Amino acid sequence: MHALSQRKALQFNNVEGMPLLTRREEEVVRLVADGMKNAEIAQSLGVAEHSIRNYLYRIFDKLGVSSRVELILYAFNQRDQRN
Repeated sequence: MHALSQRKALQFNNVEGMPLLTRREEEVVRLVADGMKNAEIAQSLGVAEHSIRNYLYRIFDKLGVSSRVELILYAFNQRDQRN
């Protein structure tokens, strides 16, 4: 499921065009969309698995989603709106 990771400039912006997520958070979203588990994402980014859980908590809060599935659907929707 590398559809999101192929896009270097995946960004989540508010209506004013301001970024909602940090670059690192966007990277975590891409890796989640690639089907990676928290431990795999942590290893890939060189951080603790606990850090990934924290990132996901903040991402979910910022985007108003409550699960990984909702996050992926939100990301694909954002991508499709740009095309």
